[in-house]
Amino acid sequence: MRPQPQLALALVRVAVGAVFAWHGFHKIFELGLGNVTAAYGMAGVPLPLLFAPLMAVLELVGGPLLVLGLGARGLAGVLAVMTAGVALAQLISSRPEFSAVEVPLLLLAGSLAVLLGGPGFPALQDRSGAVLAPTSRVPGRRRG
Repeated sequence: MRPQPQLALALVRVAVGAVFAWHGFHKIFELGLGNVTAAYGMAGVPLPLLFAPLMAVLELVGGPLLVLGLGARGLAGVLAVMTAGVALAQLISSRPEFSAVEVPLLLLAGSLAVLLGGPGFPALQDRSGAVLAPTSRVPGRRRG
């Protein structure tokens, strides 16, 4: 089987975006921002009153955009920075638990893959930032 790096990046982008979207939904509509803010505070995240709602909204809005491939590289960069901060705060907290850090670390790795590699194909926006038309061809393939 021939390597398919564009498809691999697209799969990572869709999976990471879906998980971020679910996390944002869960934080806002199921747990509630008050509980999330308290949990961030206990985990040692600095400025939990700012970062808990910011992260929840970023996940809820950015996740679906990432799935679609709109602004994927920029979103992946912002999500990577925010996720790295949360994971780092949890790692250096007084009682770090690996189960609380493993998902943020995977999301960080996936976000970095999209940031460094681009959105992959298919995506609604290509590496240059141009929104793709439905008839756009696969990048790197010759017309024959």
